[in-house]
Amino acid sequence: IFMFLDMKDSTTHAEVLGHIKFSLLIQDCIKDLTSAILQHQVEVYQYVGDEAVLTWKINEGLENANCLNVYYTFAHSLNARKKHYEEKYGIMPFFKAGVHLGEVTVSEVGIIKREIAYHSDVLNTAARIQGKCNEFAAELLVSEEMEQSFNAHDGFAFEDIGGISLKGKQYPVVIYRVTKQY
Repeated sequence: IFMFLDMKDSTTHAEVLGHIKFSLLIQDCIKDLTSAILQHQVEVYQYVGDEAVLTWKINEGLENANCLNVYYTFAHSLNARKKHYEEKYGIMPFFKAGVHLGEVTVSEVGIIKREIAYHSDVLNTAARIQGKCNEFAAELLVSEEMEQSFNAHDGFAFEDIGGISLKGKQYPVVIYRVTKQY
């Protein structure tokens, strides 16, 4: 399971704050993400700018809906520190996420700089799903395969948005808007 978690309006925030203050904002957000990561059995694949790519083995991600609850735990952490963010940066950061699952290949790549890399359409699809969040006014979107993986929806509501064309995909991908039922 892969989640692409990205800060909304980051380009605007970077322009307003400047690169040093924006970097501090990202560092603060990643600190707040860390407690959610530890609570929900997340493996961090990588941080790229203002984005985090999170992953789980399927059983671990579905257990206790870890792959969805991590998002809401993180959002709660950010909201708990709203005053801090508004006083220090003049903004309240907001993140959006896309989640998809499937088979991937893991390999070591690179000669000069080596790293472990995942290769699969799963990553591309998760990233493209996350990219649709603004269009559908959604904070968290998942693929149909993810939606079908939950038993009785585990405390979440799933709204079928329908088959959406994603760049690089031959056929539309059915996506769902996710909201947590409190």
